[in-house]
Amino acid sequence: MDLLSLNYGNKTLPPKTTRLRTITACSPRQDLKGRTVAVVGLGKSGKAAARLALARGASVIGIDQNESLLEQDPSFVTLKDNGLETILGHFDWKLLNDADVVVVSPGIPLENYGLSYLLQTGKQVMSELDFASEVLPKSVRILAVTGTNGKSTVVTFAGQMLCHFGINTFVGGNLGNPLSEMAFEHLRSPSQECELKVAVVEVSSYQMEIPCVYFCPSVSVVLNLTPDHLERHKTMLSYAESKCRLFSHMANTKLGVLSFGNQHLDEAVRKYWNHFNLAWIGAFPGKIIRGLSYSSLLQHWLI
Repeated sequence: MDLLSLNYGNKTLPPKTTRLRTITACSPRQDLKGRTVAVVGLGKSGKAAARLALARGASVIGIDQNESLLEQDPSFVTLKDNGLETILGHFDWKLLNDADVVVVSPGIPLENYGLSYLLQTGKQVMSELDFASEVLPKSVRILAVTGTNGKSTVVTFAGQMLCHFGINTFVGGNLGNPLSEMAFEHLRSPSQECELKVAVVEVSSYQMEIPCVYFCPSVSVVLNLTPDHLERHKTMLSYAESKCRLFSHMANTKLGVLSFGNQHLDEAVRKYWNHFNLAWIGAFPGKIIRGLSYSSLLQHWLI
């Protein structure tokens, strides 16, 4: 792989790379065998996506600007042993053209590394959420929760209620464990019947910047929308559109719950609202939805 050298004053430094042996997948399902997956951003979500890609049989390149990442995070030792190749620091973003799939961590803006250009050319560029959802069992129902405020509280509370009902539930996403960790655990024990019934997923607007194909919740909730992250989204409408992409693949049997009376959300959801059941909620979590409490709603749509 050819990379551009870097100029720092009078010194020319090559990009820092780590080349390791051929990967060993831990799952008999190797649907990505013979393909290259580039994971951009090796934080918690990116690391989980890299591990999942290895499990799916891919050759995996992990990319991160932090040149000291491997020294700072000893958990990368296992990934390296399973064949992860890393490129740390600055690099020629054009090498992403050579990858079959590009998985983008939520902390990476699409303006970086030519990602917007790659999306426009039709390259398979995916969010970590979508990459994980591609291999989740179809029997697992997803409750997705987003909003400027209150996401973690509602996700935690919903998970507790489902567990109280005796339902095996994953709680994570932007909160706690990335969805790719759940998908990895499923692949690691493919012979066992999937006991997991529901995934309660906290979703940030950053995770929805790339349109999803496989992430299709049974219930999506947008709690509220107030000015935030505008340095990345630029406008409130763009921010609302990222939130409302939760509804983009929801069909008639699915339920969307939207904060009432927000003009930006109303405009952003308009393109989707004829495709699924839409309920309205007050601007604060805990309100009653058309006579249904949250517990009744969960039992009706997820169980």
